[in-house]
Amino acid sequence: MKTTISKENILKSSILFFTVTAFILSALLFTSCSNSDGLEISDDTALIEKIENSAKTTIDASNLPSATISVLNGDLSDSFIENVLLAEGLGYKVSVITDNVEREEIDSDVYFSIQGRQLNDKSERRNKRRFKCFKFVFPIDFIMPDATSITLNSKDDWSLLKDWYAVNTDVKERPELVFPVDVTLEDGSVQTLIDLDELKAIKDSCKKGKDKRKCFRLVLPVSFTMEDASVITVNEKADFKLLREWRKANPDATVKPALNFPVTIEYKDGTTETIADETEYVAAKESCTD
Repeated sequence: MKTTISKENILKSSILFFTVTAFILSALLFTSCSNSDGLEISDDTALIEKIENSAKTTIDASNLPSATISVLNGDLSDSFIENVLLAEGLGYKVSVITDNVEREEIDSDVYFSIQGRQLNDKSERRNKRRFKCFKFVFPIDFIMPDATSITLNSKDDWSLLKDWYAVNTDVKERPELVFPVDVTLEDGSVQTLIDLDELKAIKDSCKKGKDKRKCFRLVLPVSFTMEDASVITVNEKADFKLLREWRKANPDATVKPALNFPVTIEYKDGTTETIADETEYVAAKESCTD
């Protein structure tokens, strides 16, 4: 029996052949592209675990891929490279440290694929270290180790600190944040932190998952005696900047401003109390943690 093959059947077979071929080539191309970054096709967290559990060698930061350097100068511009470890064929573990005390911890680890892409780390434990406990209300100021000051007017200015250390490569001492500072908490409220103790209290509450709002605030006006015996009066919240300006003008000062008593404080529930001296003031602060 003779089989007749029509032009129409030949055309249909050709179309089917080219369609299947194109699909196979596309699949191979996708697989090839996806695997161009080593294990990047797999879950990033799994790749991070492989990097963590593999033998690693210390390398110079200058040997990092350009994509990694771009991230460190962009999203991580508030951080300095402390150490770089390479897991051969897998990726990089970059230990960073920051002067940005918005973050819960000043040091943390960031991971990158072998091609330099930042890996999306889903580990709550590791991510918590870079969690922002609050946000600064800019501008903020830093006194540098050479007694000069640097003002950050926005989050993009964190790179100014990095630039300073790039010039002063032999300096290891970190800059000093100038108080008072205003910070915005997760609930949108703005708090004025007059010293490092108040900042530490907020960060401690952050780590423990407690209400980060200050237990009480100073009822204005209040005054402070400075190290040179001058007195600065804070009549309204904006006047706290006078303390910061004095500190910038006196970079060698080592004694923090002394709050002049008596003062009135207002608790979160709206009640007030008159504080006669430093001892009562410290006791009021300690009662906040009970």
